[in-house]
Amino acid sequence: MGVNSPELRKEIRMKKILLALALLGTGLVGLAAPKIQVSTELYDFGVAVDGTVVEFTVTITNAGDQRLSITRVSYNCSCTSYELPKRDLNPGESVIMKIRFNTTGYSRYVQPVSQTVTIYTNDPARPQVAITVRGTVRTLSAQEAPAKTLSDTFYLLLDLRDPEKYGQGHLFGAVNIPLSELEAWTEKLPKDRVIYVYDETGEKSAQAVTLLQRKGFMLVRAIRGGLVGWWQELGDLFFIWAEGVTPSAPQGSAYSGGFTVTPSQVARGYQVIVDVRRPEEFKAGHLAGAVNVPLFTQGELAAWAKTLPPQRQGYVLKLWIVDEDGTRACSIASYLRDHGYPEAKCLFGGMNSWRSQYQSALIWTEE
Repeated sequence: MGVNSPELRKEIRMKKILLALALLGTGLVGLAAPKIQVSTELYDFGVAVDGTVVEFTVTITNAGDQRLSITRVSYNCSCTSYELPKRDLNPGESVIMKIRFNTTGYSRYVQPVSQTVTIYTNDPARPQVAITVRGTVRTLSAQEAPAKTLSDTFYLLLDLRDPEKYGQGHLFGAVNIPLSELEAWTEKLPKDRVIYVYDETGEKSAQAVTLLQRKGFMLVRAIRGGLVGWWQELGDLFFIWAEGVTPSAPQGSAYSGGFTVTPSQVARGYQVIVDVRRPEEFKAGHLAGAVNVPLFTQGELAAWAKTLPPQRQGYVLKLWIVDEDGTRACSIASYLRDHGYPEAKCLFGGMNSWRSQYQSALIWTEE
């Protein structure tokens, strides 16, 4: 049979077809397998406070054509834990894995520390995937405090008077919400935090407590006697006044309704959150009730410090200084501690730290 005979050419074509089918079949078999994909294999938390728990999530996806089974998960330290709601994934399916790293005791290491969580699966090409959590752990300086401390002591102070009265003088850090507008704020106010309300004499405060409790705000309390009661008990402690206004006692008779606290109770734990970022950053998202005071130079800081209200024995003003990452805020807190405000603290890690732990909780935005 010659090289160019029809029979030989037909045989060669058939062999080529069979070879192509064999190769195609091999490829199809190769595709018919589970394939693990993870959203990240390294989570760098930067700097954390010793004793806090770093938490992050990893999305696990089956990018293959067969069922992916996560057979086990291991970690190299009891300081690490995880949550995995599902271990078998169909093709194209995903699951979110939550990983936690307890940093307690790790500040003793000078260099960044790392821990690994290893995921074992039936993916023939990649039977195990390691997720690493890495960062530096350190103790806090005297002026630093973690987000949890602020969260635990957080409260809102509401001034129910008209804006004109509020503008003349009010308790430092109070948010002005006239009683007539209070109901419109109920979607924005936190129901799980203490809210103190006051007006001139306490009468409007009693109405506000009734309104808010009816809306589910069970931690709301009125300052007994309003500003009249405050002045009788504490004078102008923690008052701030508009420029050119002569400090004067509020007028009227102190009224005391139900669900009240004394002025002294509030004053003993008095704190104000001071956000030192630029106004546009503040409006984009700030802690509820925070006062925006952009401070970028030593001169601005020194001038502002002189406007702070006076303190007295037993009633020390705690100032929470907040910026985006904590660096500038901590230097401001240190200055204030050296200039008569020993309870000045900076939010460790700034708003970045707050968001990473509490997401949008207690964060207000402005149009």
